Amino acid sequence: MKKIDQRYYEPLEQMMAIRHNYMAKVIQNEFGISIYDFFLGKKVLDLGCGTGKFLHGYHELGSDCVGVDITNNFFIQNKEKFKLSNLDFNHFLKKNRLKFDVIFLFEFLEHLTQKQRKILFNNLRKIMNSNGVIFISTLNRNPISKFFSINIAENFLKLLPKDTHDPELFLKPSELENLAKKNNLSLKNTQGISYNPLLKSFRLSNIDLINYFATISN
Repeated sequence: MKKIDQRYYEPLEQMMAIRHNYMAKVIQNEFGISIYDFFLGKKVLDLGCGTGKFLHGYHELGSDCVGVDITNNFFIQNKEKFKLSNLDFNHFLKKNRLKFDVIFLFEFLEHLTQKQRKILFNNLRKIMNSNGVIFISTLNRNPISKFFSINIAENFLKLLPKDTHDPELFLKPSELENLAKKNNLSLKNTQGISYNPLLKSFRLSNIDLINYFATISN
């Protein structure tokens, strides 16, 4: 598979930091503990793990980690309690016999068709332990999101390769909630993400018109 162009690493690194901040906030509010205590000893699955670098950070916090990505852009080598697989998610689900405490779906759902999302959510409860948590980031579907993600992020700022996204596959928070409910899962939280092109930084926002985070549990 084709490797990621070096120029796209910087925005990926920036997004990793805001993912961590979002999860830390949710974990503190929902469980009353720090993100470091929360991930200690957890079994974590990252679907669409990319380079594996983000997931590796939680391995270093004491989690038993599995990463899956259809491309082979892995920076990190497999090691004890840290495994990366070059598979599509459907193939992984058919082979998998493990259960997980935490599942990451970061920048993943907007690349799946409606049929693929249905398959994924039909299987999520089967691979989650009781009290399991799913952390998500994705793109809202509306004209504003389409304009900023395609015209600005891809074509003008060139934060992503051209044609990375199909805006028809973007997912409204209400659609995500319905998808969760149909599979006996509960949407607990959503939060918007904003990007400052001058500072080249992401931050959490109360506006979820473009990118947003979500937390789902069983």
